Amino acid sequence: MAFDDRELKTDPNYIFRTERNIKAIMFLWILILSVIVVLLIVGFFILLPLKQKEPYLVFFSNADTNFVRVEQGNYNIRADEALLKSIIATYLLNRETINRIDDIERYEKIRLQSSKEVWEVFETIVKQEGSIYQEKDLYRNIKIINLSILSKNVANIDFITETKNGNSNKTMLKRYRATLQYDFINQELSFDSVPENPSGFIVTGYALTEIFDDK
Repeated sequence: MAFDDRELKTDPNYIFRTERNIKAIMFLWILILSVIVVLLIVGFFILLPLKQKEPYLVFFSNADTNFVRVEQGNYNIRADEALLKSIIATYLLNRETINRIDDIERYEKIRLQSSKEVWEVFETIVKQEGSIYQEKDLYRNIKIINLSILSKNVANIDFITETKNGNSNKTMLKRYRATLQYDFINQELSFDSVPENPSGFIVTGYALTEIFDDK
């Protein structure tokens, strides 16, 4: 029997059939793998439009904070106290600073982050004849002392103003407390349409109280 097996394995017909069977099996595997690859490619292009693309918000530091944050567009800012305080502080600095350099640009940011009522009151104060905003040689710097989040929608800011008239070397100090009522409006963020106020932060109430005057 062993002799017959050796004789069979040397038979040209047997070798040919074996090679043909091996080639057939290899061709079948190649065909199966090719079908799998094609299905994967088709599936990739079918699922590609379903891939979710989310815009991101970039928060830059201001004079009182020193960081840059990148968060998804749907990020819950209320849950991040440091980021929330930075946004509130930036609003106050933009509103109360007077430097005669970028006042107009900052006031536009105030308009975008204020309710209609809050903005109209501020606009009236700025345009009012004899107001501090109308004195051309007057400059005011703001230093925030303390910022407290009192509730979900209310914050207090204690700050000092350093006011200087261009014709005098004297600096007048005053201390104020600002109470802000704020909210976040829901808005859709996309790559095709980015709102002017992407964070949705809106001040709905603004009250200012003078605490100290060095006169």
